[in-house]
Amino acid sequence: MNNQKFDRGVGLIYRYHKLNHSSPKSWRLMLKTICASTEIELSKWIAEKPVRKNQPIAIFSSCQRFGQGQAGRIWHAPKGGVWVSAAINREDSCENNSQLYGLAVALALVERIERIGVNVNIKWPNDLLVDGQKLAGILPRLFFRGGKLRLLRVGVGLNIFNNVPKEGISLKQIIGDKTMNINFWSSEVLLAIERSLDLLDNKNFLCSQVEQRLWSRKYIDKETGLKWDIKGIDSSGRLNLSKEDKVKVLSDYA
Repeated sequence: MNNQKFDRGVGLIYRYHKLNHSSPKSWRLMLKTICASTEIELSKWIAEKPVRKNQPIAIFSSCQRFGQGQAGRIWHAPKGGVWVSAAINREDSCENNSQLYGLAVALALVERIERIGVNVNIKWPNDLLVDGQKLAGILPRLFFRGGKLRLLRVGVGLNIFNNVPKEGISLKQIIGDKTMNINFWSSEVLLAIERSLDLLDNKNFLCSQVEQRLWSRKYIDKETGLKWDIKGIDSSGRLNLSKEDKVKVLSDYA
């Protein structure tokens, strides 16, 4: 029996969001059947209608032709996954670390997925892996104006029952024939984004929880090929590395 739920709609996402949250935020949502990139569409939407302080916005697309990943890489985003870009007005925040924000969203999404009994690891800085294969990717961005934080923005791609490349994995592959409702998981991503704001207020807890879920205790430098030991994550979300008598702190996306 095919339990995959392709029916999409902003109203359906809202319904699941209210059912699964006692006091959900008042999101403004948009759904595209297809687009080049939800990141591009989000930028257009913000330019037309700025994000209000207590009303975050998110734009979903059933599929993307040129989804954006880390370092400008293309994210494989066919029908059957959750592809979303969101923005939250945080003018009252002193946060200035997009890397830490990415870890907060990553941990919050891991928590949501762990609720269905799936063991998820975090590949620093913000990929989610199951059995070494990529289940989700996160692209965090901070936008400033006049030297002050204006917006937290994040793009999330989560494989549900879509076809995935060989290095990827979908929730359907992990949990089998259980109902894969795309609107439910769209709501779960929104809940994770909301939860990430609370995690940012407790950075030590955030980083310790991420550290417990790290995919590997080794880091391979892509430029030199050298393998470093991961000793931990500091309160800024950076990797503390060591190799023999050498130590270094890594903060760049890799």
